[in-house]
Amino acid sequence: MDLQHGDSGAAAPDLTIPLIDLTGPESDVVARIGGACADWGFFQVVGHDVAPTLSARAIDHARAFFALPAAEKRMLSRTATNPWGYYDRELTKNLRDKKEIFDIGPEPRSDGADSLWTTRTPWPDQGAGFRDCMATYAHACEALSRRLLGLICLGLGVERERLAAAFEPTSTSFLRLNHYPVRDPMADEIRAVAPGGDLGIHHHTDAGALTVLLQDENDGLQVWRDGGWRTISAIPGAFVINIGDMVQVWSNDLYRAPVHRVLAMDRVDRLSLPLFYNPAYEARVAPIETCTAPQAPARYRPIPWGEFRRRRADGDFADYGAEVQISDYRV
Repeated sequence: MDLQHGDSGAAAPDLTIPLIDLTGPESDVVARIGGACADWGFFQVVGHDVAPTLSARAIDHARAFFALPAAEKRMLSRTATNPWGYYDRELTKNLRDKKEIFDIGPEPRSDGADSLWTTRTPWPDQGAGFRDCMATYAHACEALSRRLLGLICLGLGVERERLAAAFEPTSTSFLRLNHYPVRDPMADEIRAVAPGGDLGIHHHTDAGALTVLLQDENDGLQVWRDGGWRTISAIPGAFVINIGDMVQVWSNDLYRAPVHRVLAMDRVDRLSLPLFYNPAYEARVAPIETCTAPQAPARYRPIPWGEFRRRRADGDFADYGAEVQISDYRV
């Protein structure tokens, strides 16, 4: 598929992606997730263990943060050497997105325990409530991601923990707060930044393993399917899940990371909170044994995740040329 800049695609009616209740019989849940990964690359889940009050608090804190004056937010801006913090001119496919973000990254704890979502993030001066809420919320979404990846492994015919080692000793997962404002945050500096601003996020696939997305009540997320863009509407209490490039590689193209985008807002601001579940820097990602055979050999050479992630992050921060893709590692 070759989507050009500005191509809105054919008009297409919205369809409902699979909605899966994780409290159902595990064999049924595994089958439904496998079917959704093969068919859509997207699904929604309910019956998860993330408390609705926690999700609501995270949305409220994100809304309060993005309501701060621009100068105050820009004091917390990410840099070329520290990827965490605020940014209002991110690129996708070398085009500027009409959005603001605040990225919250993990750091290993000195006692060797699970990652602590704090240290290098330049936290806003909103008291401990913001920081504590986002750390708790990120941990809950990371736990849900581990659970979902285990179910995906079962669907691919390997043991639940087959891919767990790829996320050790410390995953590179991170939480992002997205704000899609009606007014372009770069409206007063439009000549000083890259072209774009016509979409909230331009079309792309996610680089990592899984994305766990919380949306507010406003639509904007779209997936490319059957020659058109289809809107994925939020279901109260549900998370939107999509697989990323690394699951596509592990499955040897049995599951394909979906191409998706976000519309630019023209009537109402929109918020979303994605947790990107990513391998450890040391991981090397290659097709797993049940997804290859003499008649279906591995389609990818091993991908060093740390290098892949760094090159993708560089392309998000500034225009450093063509954005790295898993197709660059095809055999």
